[in-house]
Amino acid sequence: MDGKKIILRFTPSQLQAVYKLAMEYEEKSWNNEEDYGSGHYDEFGESDELIDKKQIKSILKKIGASLPKKAKEEMDKGALRRKYHAFNNDIDERVYATLKKAFGQSRTVEIKYFSMERAEFTKRKIDVYYASARYTIGYCHLRRAVRKFRTSRIASAKLTDSTYKTPNGFDKNDF
Repeated sequence: MDGKKIILRFTPSQLQAVYKLAMEYEEKSWNNEEDYGSGHYDEFGESDELIDKKQIKSILKKIGASLPKKAKEEMDKGALRRKYHAFNNDIDERVYATLKKAFGQSRTVEIKYFSMERAEFTKRKIDVYYASARYTIGYCHLRRAVRKFRTSRIASAKLTDSTYKTPNGFDKNDF
């Protein structure tokens, strides 16, 4: 490319389709070269020239700004629902390590948790009573009750300075 801007005109439905394709590509692309050795490879082992994730994010931002607000919000919610769906059990290793550390040190942790129903994140503080790759169980300060969280839906976790005691008689099998 010679650096000239090209103006493309899309119908609203075409623009939504391009946005959806770019989101799906971004979801499936590697974060960086460390994700697969020293480069990207297709199923035949040959080097594949993939679009940089920064470029995809830039494209998504530009297309998203051109979409009707309601259509963009619905598409974004759909992408988040796919990412955090029950069949997708990918966990963030840093989040999981923080949850385990919080459990081991009896420290309250602040999490960002994805709600499938609302397709949005809520900030919560929880006292971790049990943590596994599948579920995290603990006292939720927001709901003021012991709750069970799908670990794969916890987008971030940060230790706080607050400490707690696990209640006597707590049994993870009750949840």
